[in-house]
Amino acid sequence: MTSTPRELRRRHLAALRTPPLACGHRDPIRCAVVPHGRSSYGLTVRELLAERSRLLTAGWTPGEVDTRLNAREAIAA
Repeated sequence: MTSTPRELRRRHLAALRTPPLACGHRDPIRCAVVPHGRSSYGLTVRELLAERSRLLTAGWTPGEVDTRLNAREAIAA
């Protein structure tokens, strides 16, 4: 049985042999780890409401905004 560090090294070396993906990463596992855009983690309710308003003004639908910010749970708390 192989160890996790060894498996990760092998995965990294294998990724170096492949062309980059559209996002620039060579290993798709990196895409899942890197957040897309700014994070709402740690925002106060006031900041969260301001960000929600900014996104709605930018043309996002309320459903997209709620999904992106998890606004319903944060504002209800």
